[in-house]
Amino acid sequence: MTKIISLLALLLLTNNLSFGQNAYSAKPVSQINTIEETLYVHCNTTTLLTGETLLYKVYALNSTLKKFSSTSKIGYIELLDDTNHSVLKQKITLKNGIGKGDFFISTTLKTGNYKLIAYTNWTLNKAENGISKTDLFLINPFENNSLRETAKNIPNSKETSNTPFAVQKNEAKHSEKNLIEVKTDKLKYSNREKVSLEINTVLKEKTAGNFSLSVRKTDSLPMPKKLSSVEFLNSLSVTNNSSTEKSQYLPELRGEIISGSIIAKDNNKDLKDKTVTLSLPGKSFGFKIAKTDEKGKFNFILDEQPSHSNAIIQVMEKDRNDYEIVLNETKSPDFKSMETITSSLLNPKNQIEIENRSIANQIENNYYQKKKDSLNGPSKSLLFFHPLEKEYVLDDYTRFPTLKETIIEVLYEITFKKEKDNYSIIIKDFSAQGEAYGEALVLVDGILIQNINELFEYDMQNIYKVSFVNQGYVYGPKVFNGIINFVTKKNDYKIKTTGNYIKEVTLDRPQTEKKYFSPNYSHAGYERIPDFRYQLYWQPEITLTGNELPLFFYTSDVKGRFEISLEGFTNQGEAVSLKEYITVE
Repeated sequence: MTKIISLLALLLLTNNLSFGQNAYSAKPVSQINTIEETLYVHCNTTTLLTGETLLYKVYALNSTLKKFSSTSKIGYIELLDDTNHSVLKQKITLKNGIGKGDFFISTTLKTGNYKLIAYTNWTLNKAENGISKTDLFLINPFENNSLRETAKNIPNSKETSNTPFAVQKNEAKHSEKNLIEVKTDKLKYSNREKVSLEINTVLKEKTAGNFSLSVRKTDSLPMPKKLSSVEFLNSLSVTNNSSTEKSQYLPELRGEIISGSIIAKDNNKDLKDKTVTLSLPGKSFGFKIAKTDEKGKFNFILDEQPSHSNAIIQVMEKDRNDYEIVLNETKSPDFKSMETITSSLLNPKNQIEIENRSIANQIENNYYQKKKDSLNGPSKSLLFFHPLEKEYVLDDYTRFPTLKETIIEVLYEITFKKEKDNYSIIIKDFSAQGEAYGEALVLVDGILIQNINELFEYDMQNIYKVSFVNQGYVYGPKVFNGIINFVTKKNDYKIKTTGNYIKEVTLDRPQTEKKYFSPNYSHAGYERIPDFRYQLYWQPEITLTGNELPLFFYTSDVKGRFEISLEGFTNQGEAVSLKEYITVE
């Protein structure tokens, strides 16, 4: 029996309702504007050849407290060329102010000066002051005469130490208070030898913090100066990100924001309080619901998992055909006014060094499949209606070819009705009877199905199981008379319904975190594989919680001097910047 009940009555029936997604409870803008955030980036190097990988770690700090910031959950990293045009862009997840990623430097990039910039939505309110900038120099040895053209007017490679592209001197840098030290078991090693390394706290008490470590070969190529974490912290000036009146960018406090609006065919149609849904279909799917404002605008806040890129956005209304979905374009900020660097750095005497390094890169890239980094497996994300769901695995029962037969013979808690030529699915709520809370939410692999007819035409042999919640369920701004999710065997359902109210899009999601390759020659398997690594080790996630942390890595077939660089911050807001050196003979 269908019941018409008011919102007040719904609120009183809390013992029969299950509550899902919490509403977004943002702080008032005036409160948010007091939050300070700034970014520091530690790179493995600032001079790269095409075929190499730029490795980076981002530290988001509260510039007032000088401690890790928990404001933004998403960071943006871009590579700008010498005209400040963006050539590469990534999103990264920030967890407690920490994020990391990498850029592969392809041969499509030309020799020249570049910038690595980092920002969050929130720091953009400070305009250029909210953008972290690291100068880079990229060399493409495959360009015709690139070395000669770049270096023909340079008499020598000397640079004054005051220029932004000074050759870095091999001097050890320490944190001002010597909070931490880096020690290796010796100073000289042979090829493919194990290097035992310890990070120790100098003080008697424990020095907890978060750090990143790079071990890379030094060479004669000029290198743009890197800003140390100590220099960065000393240079901080505290100015509010924005004011209540001037806030242009909202902080991504809870996760990645996907925004857009709906447009009505009839200009007189009300756009406010319309329901819009977003599905990230798959085995472990994501499903979000949002309401529009008076201008038809909506925002979705995505969780880190699932990290799927393919999304389906729909207007969920009876008159949905009267609306069109328009997603906001994700445009980069305008960097045209940013200062450009035009200095050329190369000298003809660098040619041999570049050739040797380029050959090493090509050898390493040829063996990529044997040495590739591994992606960190996604943490298992539970469905939003877990653990309330019940399920029928259809192979446990007699199989029927149609949904109608399957409902009648197997799915006891589910029924259907047909009015004229349209089907609808009803979930039996034995405690409240009938459709006490309106319509049921019907999904297939997490995709919202509004035209139920397509399910009654679908071959049920493709369905693995049916999960459902047979009681009233509050999810976001909507109340449903239960939930039913059909799970296909291959998690590959393709929705047949089309229209302007439904939009399939590919989202730019944050990069998946990696575990970076480091060979272990104590194990068999790498003896016959060439090893021409210039980057011996990169560990972006060093969490120091005790007095010492032991680490190890192996040298390669490359001889020379290698720099060990540690950057980071303690939980008490102290910067740590250390450099030590080892030699491979």
